[in-house]
Amino acid sequence: SHEDKSPRYILTLKNCAVRDEGSKVNKRYLKKSGSGGEGGDKNEVGGSFHVFSVYQRPIATVTTTTSNNNKISNGGGDAQGDDEGEIIPLLRFSTQSLAEKTQWMTLISQSCAYCDSEEFAIQQQFKKEEEEALLRSPNKKRGTLPNLIFETPTVPLRSMPSGRNLTKMGKSYMKKSGSKDAAHSNKIQYPPSKPMHRQASPSYLSDGAHPQNYRGMFNLLIIILVISNFRLLLDTVSKHGFILDELRFSLQGFSEGFSEAPLDNFPFVSGLLVVQAFVVFAYLIEKALSKGWVSTWFGMLLHFINTNATLVVVIMIVWYHIQHPIVGAGLVMQATITWMKLISYNHANSDYRQNLATHKATLALVKDLDEEGLQISYPMNITLKNIYYFWFAPTLTYQIAFPRTPYIRWGKVVTHTLHLFISATLVAFLAAQVVAPNLDLLIKDLEANKGELRYQVIADYLLKLSITSTYIWLLGFYGFFHCFMNLTAELLRFGDRVFYQDWWNAREVSAYWRLWNMPVHYWLVRHLYFPSVRVGFSKTGATFVVFFFSAILHEVLISVPCHNLQIWSFLAMMGQLPLIFITKMIDKRMPNSSIGNFIFWISFCFIGQPMAMLLYTIDYWEHNQEMVEVIEEKTPKLLATIASIFGASSKL
Repeated sequence: SHEDKSPRYILTLKNCAVRDEGSKVNKRYLKKSGSGGEGGDKNEVGGSFHVFSVYQRPIATVTTTTSNNNKISNGGGDAQGDDEGEIIPLLRFSTQSLAEKTQWMTLISQSCAYCDSEEFAIQQQFKKEEEEALLRSPNKKRGTLPNLIFETPTVPLRSMPSGRNLTKMGKSYMKKSGSKDAAHSNKIQYPPSKPMHRQASPSYLSDGAHPQNYRGMFNLLIIILVISNFRLLLDTVSKHGFILDELRFSLQGFSEGFSEAPLDNFPFVSGLLVVQAFVVFAYLIEKALSKGWVSTWFGMLLHFINTNATLVVVIMIVWYHIQHPIVGAGLVMQATITWMKLISYNHANSDYRQNLATHKATLALVKDLDEEGLQISYPMNITLKNIYYFWFAPTLTYQIAFPRTPYIRWGKVVTHTLHLFISATLVAFLAAQVVAPNLDLLIKDLEANKGELRYQVIADYLLKLSITSTYIWLLGFYGFFHCFMNLTAELLRFGDRVFYQDWWNAREVSAYWRLWNMPVHYWLVRHLYFPSVRVGFSKTGATFVVFFFSAILHEVLISVPCHNLQIWSFLAMMGQLPLIFITKMIDKRMPNSSIGNFIFWISFCFIGQPMAMLLYTIDYWEHNQEMVEVIEEKTPKLLATIASIFGASSKL
């Protein structure tokens, strides 16, 4: 599986203690032991589950230990006197060995005591300063480029010896020179007999060489990449002309049609207003539930109807009133996001409503809360401001309070906006200048061959589109997941900005799906995977449910805007399951191998995406063949047939 270099969250044991929660009988062990005629003993190892937990202590009972072993209490005694109603459980453990439980409780309790000491605070400050110094001063050799670093270097933990030991250790590292003129000598001693070969060493590119810095080679590859792709762009411009000139006139006619009758020619606006109505209805339903105006079952029924109507109504609007695929895709995407947000909003508030102490556990695990977040509780969170903050926030999973930054950094806002504009411009240019002309040639081949193509022709188009589609995908990822989501987070002071992790290093296909889209991953884990496990599915069965759900959703997001129900996206998603099995088996037999990463890149970028473009273009052409014949009389075939898929025409 994918190996993270560091944990995402670090929970210290400050203001914590350990609680002994006794033991419970392991019925399966007793039953298995007694099947041979001999009854099992619950006192044997495996006969019982010995349970203990770590909890957050009330502030009044915290005792701090200073460096002089003096204890300062803030108003309470030891952990035995903690009020059960005031503590907040954090983690719960169980083991089948009483000896292991005793050892773990001793170790963790000592760690809790240490985390409340002054020495721990000093060490944390020292570690922070060391990390900052290490990042400011990367290790490099004179005359070479700085190291090519793709991840934050690991900072070694150092102990802090006492002053007496430090003095003793320092004396052993001192040496006095035997030369009287050592301080004044500047003569270079380089005789002709000085040995140049002093030890056996491998070549720099050999397997046994020490790790090398390949930044210069990396820069060369960047130059080669830019030059080769610039030649590709020049080739497309010479063959098809500068497509953006035609795009400008198409967008001008597109906007004029909207201005004449916005509600008829621009149902996208109507769809957005419908989505907002369902958001307000969700707030009103939850408000009624929190006040007790409706029963729980009836309120959840209203939530079910309202949430699913959000997606169904918008799909109907797109299917019957929006012919432009890009406009329809934008509206369906927005409705899908709102649908997933409302499901999370309903589930989370149902949990808060049924157990009013749940929000305390939530707040205990969330850091960087503002003053409002520290004081909030259910049903104080049931407000229009709260639900719309969640609707705008770059997340799909609702919680009663989110980590917040202290202020908006307007410099970051400008930077992310500029990067987003550049990314979107490059995507539009590549789609109109490279992808659309090649797909236009595909349409001509389909018309010339009466809808039939040879495998050699399809392979040729795959090679033509593979590099450009990869660029578009990477630019789209950077523009949306980094620029747009960070821009939204900055404006909303949304603190947790881990919208993705290093999916590009994935050695397994499953690691990619876990890492490339963290908001969707969190939603699937919380609202689909674990609910499936709770109703009786195995882990494998729950994983299948997740992929089956994702496959259907991907197909809806593509087929509905194109007004042509197909199963290509569904099959592509379900086809990930064999790839997951293959890459896991490769990684298990050959740990740290790059074979799985090669399979991931080839399957996604050089086969999957260009093949999807070809298949959906062929289906779209077949579905709209009669429409194309009418439009060909008024507009160029390029804009009439293909460019509407990529936003280069408004006539379809």
